[in-house]
Amino acid sequence: MATIYDVANAAKVSIASVSLVMNNPDTPRVGAVKRKQILALASKLGYSPSGLARALSSGSTRILGLVVPMRDPIFFNNFIAEVLAGIQSCVMDRGYHLMIYSHSARSGRITKGELTQSRFVDGVIFFNTRMCSLQDMKDTIDDLNGAHIPFVMINCYAGKDHINYVGVDDFEIGSNGAAYLAGRGHTRIALISGAARSPMTPQLLSGFKAGLRKAGRRFEPRLHFCSDYDAKVIHDSMVEWFSKSNPPTAIFCADDQLVPDVYRTLEELKKQIPDDVSVLGRGNLPIGAVLKPHLTTIAIPAFEMGKKAAELLIDVVAANLRATRRISLEAQLIVRESA
Repeated sequence: MATIYDVANAAKVSIASVSLVMNNPDTPRVGAVKRKQILALASKLGYSPSGLARALSSGSTRILGLVVPMRDPIFFNNFIAEVLAGIQSCVMDRGYHLMIYSHSARSGRITKGELTQSRFVDGVIFFNTRMCSLQDMKDTIDDLNGAHIPFVMINCYAGKDHINYVGVDDFEIGSNGAAYLAGRGHTRIALISGAARSPMTPQLLSGFKAGLRKAGRRFEPRLHFCSDYDAKVIHDSMVEWFSKSNPPTAIFCADDQLVPDVYRTLEELKKQIPDDVSVLGRGNLPIGAVLKPHLTTIAIPAFEMGKKAAELLIDVVAANLRATRRISLEAQLIVRESA
């Protein structure tokens, strides 16, 4: 396959001249005779510039990059997959494409390789996951701003940086979850958190404590632990709860992914849901409607989150917007059978 160098050698011109003519056949920067010769030789040799090269020369690729710091395959995660569906629906409607970076690092910050790849896209969507600490998020923001790459963050950011962001209010979710369970008459309400390093964990916990106070309930530290998504940690901690006096009568799970292990442990302990213990989730993953009893949960609008993030980023890059926006989506309580 012929290259730009082949055309330049045959026409006895610089590659810059070939590039100018191929991207604009009427360019006044190359003489008419030479333009005609370059086009004829390019046709004869079978050379055409790549779509990416043309896009880079015009300043836009119409490609958005997506960084999802996860060590596990992201499409196996229902929440992430639903957010991706929202992103994809937007980029298809707006005539853009999506490039997903493979994140192999063990940290939750953007990598040097991902930053390098980002020069080929118009902007980046960075998806905060349970791997992302507050410092990881701060480093990512600094790196993207330093490289002058437009970006939007999704999920679990509560810092003070002026960035484009789409997510939910986890403080409010924690408060509403505690209030709902207290309103059902529960006095000993437990909280099982997810990853200890995730910024969502302290936000949800703070809201949970506030919700308990407002409802006239007392937060009991013994009824809270971070599971780090470890089934053994969930099992052993719950067994300890129910081996002592005054066990919880309701459990709020910070993530629906934790619920199957909670259900299994309660079944092992011969506890009936919701007669002995009520269970409330967060997420509204498909498994909640399959579990028996069906899971009462606080739904996170994952599809809408992805769609809004892509819309915001496209608006930013298309109009070169400088002002930033934070979009907080509403989380909805879905009442089923477990609480």
